[in-house]
Amino acid sequence: MNETRGRAVEPASSFTLAIGLLAFTMFVIVTTEFVVVGLLPAMAKDLKLSLAEAGWFVTWFALAAALLGPPLTMLAGRCDPRHVLITAAIVFAAGNLAIAWAPHSSTVVAVRLLQGCALPAIASVAIVAAARLVGAEREGWAVSRVNIGVVAATVLGVPAGAMAADYAGWPTSFVGLALLGLVSAGLVAAWFPRMEIAKQPSMLTEVSLLWRPGFLMHLLLSCVLFAGIFAGYTYIAALLGTVANLDGSTIGWALMGFGLAGAFGNWIAGRVVDRDPLAATAWVAFALAFAMAVAAPVGESLSSLLGLVIGLWGAAHMAAFVITQVRVMRAGREAAAFAMSLNISVCNLGIGLGSTFGGRIADHYGVGAVGYVGAAAATAALLMAVVMKAARSRAPATT
Repeated sequence: MNETRGRAVEPASSFTLAIGLLAFTMFVIVTTEFVVVGLLPAMAKDLKLSLAEAGWFVTWFALAAALLGPPLTMLAGRCDPRHVLITAAIVFAAGNLAIAWAPHSSTVVAVRLLQGCALPAIASVAIVAAARLVGAEREGWAVSRVNIGVVAATVLGVPAGAMAADYAGWPTSFVGLALLGLVSAGLVAAWFPRMEIAKQPSMLTEVSLLWRPGFLMHLLLSCVLFAGIFAGYTYIAALLGTVANLDGSTIGWALMGFGLAGAFGNWIAGRVVDRDPLAATAWVAFALAFAMAVAAPVGESLSSLLGLVIGLWGAAHMAAFVITQVRVMRAGREAAAFAMSLNISVCNLGIGLGSTFGGRIADHYGVGAVGYVGAAAATAALLMAVVMKAARSRAPATT
């Protein structure tokens, strides 16, 4: 391999194996982040919390990622990606075991804070490592392949967690995630290639991204888009149960369908994002706004069409991850890992804001109203993307 391009100095049997390991690690990490979405009604009941109070399990994770993720990423970027991934998988496994053994709200919050801090560093290291393995000309492809782990979390992880909780109680889901975390650590230790520690930009170069209005607009766009996504998605299990009257097992299957549609969205995003990330963002925001706005009315009166709406929602949901990552990585290419960590942080800030506001709306107006909140934020993101694209057309040299 060409070491001058910063690729692995000890090659794996193939790029596919290395990227597959990154995808599996992301599957474990992202399932841990979002499994509570499928468990929220059960956790709220067992821990004697309101739905909005249980929604803070999502919010605390997201806020920890937003506030502490970037400085941890600056440190992680100066380490061998292999060591970062192994350590992270073990930390996540230990946290999930703690939740399963001591299922109390304070334990859940403490563990979610710790895991949230680590998320941006893990995701940034994984995505940048994938891009280094295949080269800059195929980074959209590499990101979409690593993002298969995020898709699998939505297709399999979150629905399986909901089903396990329905049959054996929600702590069982965290036991399963702990075991998967240990498997991930072992596989990465055995098979992921050792890589040169990439030459890092100076901290001044990294921090200078925060002084660029164009880059900051990209971060704001990510935050608004993800606030809209998670104002609705955080409460999708409750929405399906309350509005469409689905039982726990059927909700699990519906979430699996959501995830399968997301796999298609991820595939499409990987093919189109390299052409124009801003235009792709606008289309994704439009699809999200439409799907979330009609989800409750369709669930109440046109249940036969609910599957189509959930499918569109799932496809756009997963496409947003790939498109947002590539868009911001390009806008901050001179400090790509730090740019990615900032993007993940503001996305998690959006997740925290969206899930919190969505919870308040659910408590005051009913869970059927959360889709309208998500649609409004997605519409705002659509307008931002259109304006940014128009501004770029008038001044092509700016980001």
